[in-house]
Amino acid sequence: MISEHIKHLNNQEILNSIWASLWKYFGLKEASRVGLWLVDINFLEGFGIIRCSHQTKEVVISALTLITEISGNKIVFSPIKTSGTIRSIQITKKLFLDRNNKNNKDIQIMEIS
Repeated sequence: MISEHIKHLNNQEILNSIWASLWKYFGLKEASRVGLWLVDINFLEGFGIIRCSHQTKEVVISALTLITEISGNKIVFSPIKTSGTIRSIQITKKLFLDRNNKNNKDIQIMEIS
């Protein structure tokens, strides 16, 4: 997740934006099949975990990449990995953040001019 400003958005604002993108680009019928849940989201780390049906993961990824703004803040969602289980994606998140901290670089949150 790349954001113009590091600002805490609440989960409801994020969910509303994702649902709006799903409805706008894929319609109510497809959106009803998604089964969307925010498992974990942290704007300071620039990372989040979203749970959805395995049958609609491509739809959710597409909807995420089409979001450009949430509550007046420019934002870009960039999916890194998909997984069949929440546990394995949490391990991937930990490895990614550990590697990121060792390099003293934050490649996920960047200023957008």
